[in-house]
Amino acid sequence: MLIAFNRPHLARRTLAAIREAAPERVFLIADGPRADRPDDAALCAETRAVFDEIDWPCQVERRFSEVNLGVEGNVELGLDWVFAQVPEALVFEDDCTPDPTFFPYAEELLERYRDDDRVWQIAGNRHGVPPRLYKGNSYAFSTWASVWGWATWADRWQRHRAVFTRDHVRRSPTDAGDAPVRTVPAVPAPGTLVTRAGQRHFTEAAASDDVVTHGWDKHWWVTIMSEGGLCIAPAGNLVVNGGFGADATHGYSPGREDDPAEPMQFPLRHPAEVALDVDVERELELHLNRVGGPAARIARRLIKSPRLRRAARAAVNSRPAKSAARAAARMTQRS
Repeated sequence: MLIAFNRPHLARRTLAAIREAAPERVFLIADGPRADRPDDAALCAETRAVFDEIDWPCQVERRFSEVNLGVEGNVELGLDWVFAQVPEALVFEDDCTPDPTFFPYAEELLERYRDDDRVWQIAGNRHGVPPRLYKGNSYAFSTWASVWGWATWADRWQRHRAVFTRDHVRRSPTDAGDAPVRTVPAVPAPGTLVTRAGQRHFTEAAASDDVVTHGWDKHWWVTIMSEGGLCIAPAGNLVVNGGFGADATHGYSPGREDDPAEPMQFPLRHPAEVALDVDVERELELHLNRVGGPAARIARRLIKSPRLRRAARAAVNSRPAKSAARAAARMTQRS
């Protein structure tokens, strides 16, 4: 499935990557224009026209909204729609472009773990986790993993939506219709998070009404944590996120670039057991804290200059800084 909004150049690039894999069935999900943005109507129409370029034999399903649902509604309702029709799917937003090897990697793991309800998600982006931490395996099990190109099964998504029932229905002209709603409180199961920063972050996400800082993906991961589930994090960067430019709705980050694609090597080397890899999970939690933790949010408020933000980000993401963060995390865990 391909989820899009108003960036035709990104939709075309990701569609070109999907064309190489030539899937037999394609689900297209497009949000509608925002009423207060005059350019949106033309951009949304141009984005939808890109989908007419599908030229390989396949069944094409379209869910195009006439009104603007927002990121949260477009993604969640789109996933509901797809998983009402198929038992599993690969998911791409328009700015997430897969390497050709992502498709056989995801398909093999969807089959391998289809009946293992401990595994909830297969990720395509490694979020900068050093390859050495994977100990020669093609992937590791973590508590949360990237949704910059991912795959899952309908039963897992539906289990999440059974407890996270946000419907995105606007009941009045002023109702945003997108506040997080849970039927039961979400509490991460013991051992699912390995740093205090990670525990603090996801505890806040579970109770927050801020859908920009803690969007649909955080709530998906919180459900996984509360169920004691696992995600698959790849040792290589199989999907590249190119959506940090000025036309990004929530992810504008001047100067930020994702790691380049790293094709997966086959045959896949599987971990010896289905169990949390503490080293990979710690690194993912540190990554999350660097880009979305309290210090990062304060820095965005205080540092207005894009040039200074790039310099600060480079310093934080430098090898010495990352090494210091990892050392601090190890000391925290021992205390």
